[in-house]
Amino acid sequence: MLGIGQILARSPQARGRSERAFGTIQGRLPQELRLAGIGDYQRATSTWRKSSPDFNRRFTVEPANPTSAFVPDGGH
Repeated sequence: MLGIGQILARSPQARGRSERAFGTIQGRLPQELRLAGIGDYQRATSTWRKSSPDFNRRFTVEPANPTSAFVPDGGH
């Protein structure tokens, strides 16, 4: 296990951020692990924990509009 936990997205902005992050992680993390010669879960988890603060610093984007786009469901 890579030690990656689920964070629920409760707004459209958060969903967009998670989709961008997933695309970035899916596109970069496997190649970074391969280049570092990491082939087991224990080393991958340790490497991710050390590198995730830098990853977050480089790829976090503030939403243009921080308010929620959800509307009440009208009592349904």
